[in-house]
Amino acid sequence: MKNNHNFVDREGATPLDHDQITGIRLSHLTTMGELDEVEDLNIQKGMEWLSRQKTADYLSKEFLCKLHEKLFSDVWKWAGKFRTTEVNLSKTRSYNVAPELLNFFEDAKLWISHGKMSWDEIAAEMHHRLVSIHPFPNGNGRTTRIYTEYVLKRNDQPLPSWKASLAGNQAERRKTYIESLKAADNGDYHLLIEFLKEKR
Repeated sequence: MKNNHNFVDREGATPLDHDQITGIRLSHLTTMGELDEVEDLNIQKGMEWLSRQKTADYLSKEFLCKLHEKLFSDVWKWAGKFRTTEVNLSKTRSYNVAPELLNFFEDAKLWISHGKMSWDEIAAEMHHRLVSIHPFPNGNGRTTRIYTEYVLKRNDQPLPSWKASLAGNQAERRKTYIESLKAADNGDYHLLIEFLKEKR
């Protein structure tokens, strides 16, 4: 594929390394804008698939991998597969992704069944933990947001707004989101809860 240098990093997004770029199914893409376009189309197909899923075993790494595959398989050969390289955005080593996800889903089942955490807290913790593990080479933020919404919907909870008041200012919205994740890294979830639940 030519012009690989056009795949520029966005603030808070995972830089695409050579191995990831060679995993692309559409070799004619040369800019990040073109990549976003075809990914958005694929994501819509994945969302349609997700809307039909009624399985009881949705709190599992298998379900999460299938979701990622459905969201990105038209674009990336590695869709649905765990990353095999290390990334600066995660302290989880690649060989620990599967064990960390197993622990996460066991925790999530307890959060939901015990009822000791509010759904605001569950959604924030769930979103932050998955983003922190960073299971896939790319598309983690989008997959995690979609998955968080799905879990809330399956449990008859209001969907997050993702800071709807900043919808017209994507740069500021992204900055606020990254700041909320950094605060959650230090155990402070109130900014992330506010980001998720702020009324439209």
